[in-house]
Amino acid sequence: MALGPMTGLFMHNHINYTGIFLTALLVSFCGLLCACSVTARIPETIRKRIDAKKAGHDIPTESVPQQQKVSLDRFILIKGIPVSISLLLLSIPYGATTNFVAMYAKEINITASTGFFFTFMAIGMGVSRIFAGKLVDKGYITQCIHYGYYPVILAFWGLGACRFIAETSIIAATSIFFIVPVLLGIGFGVMFPAMNSLYVNLAPNNQRATATSTYLTAWDVGIGIGIFSSGFIAHIFTFYMVYIIGSLLCVVSMIFFIHKVTPHYNMNKLR
Repeated sequence: MALGPMTGLFMHNHINYTGIFLTALLVSFCGLLCACSVTARIPETIRKRIDAKKAGHDIPTESVPQQQKVSLDRFILIKGIPVSISLLLLSIPYGATTNFVAMYAKEINITASTGFFFTFMAIGMGVSRIFAGKLVDKGYITQCIHYGYYPVILAFWGLGACRFIAETSIIAATSIFFIVPVLLGIGFGVMFPAMNSLYVNLAPNNQRATATSTYLTAWDVGIGIGIFSSGFIAHIFTFYMVYIIGSLLCVVSMIFFIHKVTPHYNMNKLR
């Protein structure tokens, strides 16, 4: 999420869009090859049924899983809906940042390469991984998410404030502009593994894939809303208001997480 926008912005200064999209296509193809090389272990119960079928033996009726009715919880983790609301609100300003931060920098006359914005975000994420994973492994899941909100809220507010700081000092605005991604990287880097663990802990073993799918769907829907809505907001107010509103959405998300999601998780977690 950090390396992709960073690479794209650096390439934008040297090659045309056709070259950028062809590079993206090539990287995607490499990802497909990697995915095709992955082999999953077949569970022993399924392996026995396959071997019995090949041998022509009758499979006991009780060992064959009964066809289930199509229900919502086969596609969405119902218990994960509250945390999905928090995550969706959190991802809206992230979507606006990844797509419009370069235009925003140009609007407020920051001349430094905006590709470094995502370089610093990657650094922030790397730093957060040093301690975040260990805390999640120790069970501090909701605590990590809670404290991860603070640098994210501060970062989006600071990004919006750059417009006013740039009017008096472009050097100060540029400095804050590149402190922001470090804070974003640390905040999101702390929250992402904790969020994933939270979803998985709400799901029984046979719904872990559904839990991860729900997590990623909420994130992607929020990014899509952020891209779509920020264009309208920027057209009316300019881009600084996108990030001010984004910081307010993160505050709402944090309040909802503390007062609704955390109690719900503590009551429904399975592990």
